[in-house]
Amino acid sequence: MMTTLLALGLSAWASGNATVSHYTAGETRKTPSGTAQVWRIAGGPEGAKNAFFGVLELAPGAKVPVHRDATEEYIYILSGSGQMTIDGITRTVVAGTGVFMPANAEVSFVAGNDEPVRAVQFFAGQGPESKYDGWVEPASKVEG
Repeated sequence: MMTTLLALGLSAWASGNATVSHYTAGETRKTPSGTAQVWRIAGGPEGAKNAFFGVLELAPGAKVPVHRDATEEYIYILSGSGQMTIDGITRTVVAGTGVFMPANAEVSFVAGNDEPVRAVQFFAGQGPESKYDGWVEPASKVEG
C-alpha cells in the first residue's frame, strides 16, 4: 500500500503523526502580490516539533528581501534559477543546487526572468515559517 501511495504521489496517508502526501495537498499560502507561493508539507500543525518542510515557488523576477532567520535553512532548487546572496556573497543557483544558510545569516534572493523558481525548503527548527502567516490562501490550489 505504501509503495502504491508513493508511486502515485497524489494521495495523503497518515498514521500517528507521520504524513505522506503530494506537496500540493498541504496548506498553501501566497504573497498578496502573487509573486511567491509556499506549500507546507510538515510543520507544527502536522505535529512536527523540530523543523518546517515545504515547497516554495517564486515567479520570474521575484525578489526575497534581505532578512535573517533564527534557524538554519536548507534549500534545494528543483527548477528555475536566480541569484542567492548569503552574508554578502552572491552565487548563481540553478536546478540541482543545494543551499545551506546558517542561523542568523543575512540572506536575499532574486529569481531569474526565464521561469518560476521551485525549491524544497527546510527550516531546522520552527519559527521562521511564521512569516508565511501573513500570506493569503490562494483562490484555488495550483496543482504542480
